Amino acid sequence: MKRIKYSVTAIFLGAVLLTTPVVASTPAPSPAASGASVTSEQAVATPDKNEIESNRKKAAEARKEIVARVNGVEINMYDLLGMMNRVASAFYKDVQEPSEEITREIRQRALDRLIFEELAVAEAEKQGIKPKAERTQEVIDNLKSSYGSEEGFAGYLADIALTEEQLRVRIDRSQLLEGITGREVYQKSGKDPAAVDRLYQEYKEAGKLKKAENYQIKEILVMAGKDVQATRATAEKLQAQLTQNNNDFSKLMLDGTFIVRRYQVNKDKNPAIFEKMLGMKVGEFSGVVQDGDTFHIFEVLHKEPARDLTEEEARTMLEDRLSPYFQEKRRQEWMKDLRKDAKVEILLDDLQQEAGETTVKAQK
Repeated sequence: MKRIKYSVTAIFLGAVLLTTPVVASTPAPSPAASGASVTSEQAVATPDKNEIESNRKKAAEARKEIVARVNGVEINMYDLLGMMNRVASAFYKDVQEPSEEITREIRQRALDRLIFEELAVAEAEKQGIKPKAERTQEVIDNLKSSYGSEEGFAGYLADIALTEEQLRVRIDRSQLLEGITGREVYQKSGKDPAAVDRLYQEYKEAGKLKKAENYQIKEILVMAGKDVQATRATAEKLQAQLTQNNNDFSKLMLDGTFIVRRYQVNKDKNPAIFEKMLGMKVGEFSGVVQDGDTFHIFEVLHKEPARDLTEEEARTMLEDRLSPYFQEKRRQEWMKDLRKDAKVEILLDDLQQEAGETTVKAQK
């Protein structure tokens, strides 16, 4: 068996580390912006033709270099490097120069993720989940649009060492992964009442179960005129127009003397407005209110003082906060189940040693 040599610095190969597009309805970014590690010098400099060809050759070679097999399906170095970049961006943002140990850790997590994804896609096919051709076409169309021409799109395909048909297969695969993850993780992630109870008691004892005050208005803010009297006169004129138009802000003619906005009122920053609001109901209009050097005419949209959350509100909030934990717990359980009968071959030297053997029969 071929022993693959792996460089610690491979994660920083820049243009070679181009992530495979995922299903999306928005235009895809250019390859250099799609997750690759790019230095400031690379960001400024435009690669010349020789550099582009060199990077494309590296990408093609990386696609041929097999690092693992999952039930006979191959995982290549290119995909591993792309996943390493994603893992590093998500979990190692503060690491400027990763040590060999950290790089090894990133590599292991990335490979585990790729193995999981391959098993998950196989499970999606087993469960009869089908990709939508129109969605795949939408991604392709968005990519072509973002590159401006067929030539630009062809260059993108060359950069990532894929044909258009291979790219379509990748996008279909992303749909399968999305569908099975929704079914097996998000729909099946349970709740842990005991964990919610513990967090509820912790927050309650720390006095954290409070809802912040919420005072919102929609207002006419009158721009400063020659002096206070002139500004007040403008405000009173606007007030008369607003009353005449049944308090419809949209019927006021914007002439540069005022703006209309939604505003979150702070009792310390806006004392006069806050005091006026206290005696008003939601939906009421204020008339002209002077607050320091400014003049306002407003409608009360929302007014709620700070208060303690009810137990039901607190538990709902804490369940939402714990939801990512429950989902990750379910994901880990599902991963173990998927790997239980899977045949996984690791072909990287150092990860072989860590696994203890070339062919790993994953245990439950």
